[in-house]
Amino acid sequence: MLIGIGLLVVLGALAWAARHRTRYPGAWGHAFGRRHRDRRRALAAAREGVRAWARRVEQDESWAQRELAGAEAGRKERLAGAERHLAALRAPGRGERLDALGELTLFRHRLVIRTSTGTRTIGLADLEVRFEPGRLNHSVYCTDATGRVHRAKYPHSPPATDPSEPRYDEDRVRDFAVTVQNAIAEERLFRDRLPEELERAEAELAKLRADTGAVDTARERLTRLRELNRQDPRRAAARAALEEAREDWRKLTGRLPPE
Repeated sequence: MLIGIGLLVVLGALAWAARHRTRYPGAWGHAFGRRHRDRRRALAAAREGVRAWARRVEQDESWAQRELAGAEAGRKERLAGAERHLAALRAPGRGERLDALGELTLFRHRLVIRTSTGTRTIGLADLEVRFEPGRLNHSVYCTDATGRVHRAKYPHSPPATDPSEPRYDEDRVRDFAVTVQNAIAEERLFRDRLPEELERAEAELAKLRADTGAVDTARERLTRLRELNRQDPRRAAARAALEEAREDWRKLTGRLPPE
């Protein structure tokens, strides 16, 4: 165990020495001797000056890039929301589920009738609904635009002998019918307002598509920052200091060190 650890330490030291020799080429004394310590420090300082400048530039430009990405993402999200809203107006579909009782299921824009013979879907704007109580069954009559009538039955008497056979309280059936009638009224109001809502939604989407101001501003800021950094005299000064230090090292050792 100790031998293994010692071997790792030796290998690590050799790797460091090899890298150090690469960074400071020349004779052993040039890389490690006290006589040339100041030269090594000068070269290291010049390298650090360039790296420090590069880090600052990267931080500044990364911030500007994030700002641009955020502006682009925000615009994309707003466009997607406007497109979804317009699509929902153009093709509202069933909409959200509002209530259900027996074979009738009420959605925001549709009433779905499910019986043993099949399923029908009726748009609320074309529907008339009325409730009628009965001795054995309460009824909800649904009349579509063609005049076709469906009677949904809700038995309440006699009491069920099988727990799986549902029985319906009159108030519950009445309340459900009223809920459907109110949904029909809201749907007709929605249809009356739909042309105006569509026009407004289309105009809003067109406005959002044309509005690239925030993205353009962020992109211009990033472009300007990059150009300022490219022309900043501190960049040239740091590069010049490094090249001078490298050339001094080359004159000393005959070997040009890496940047």
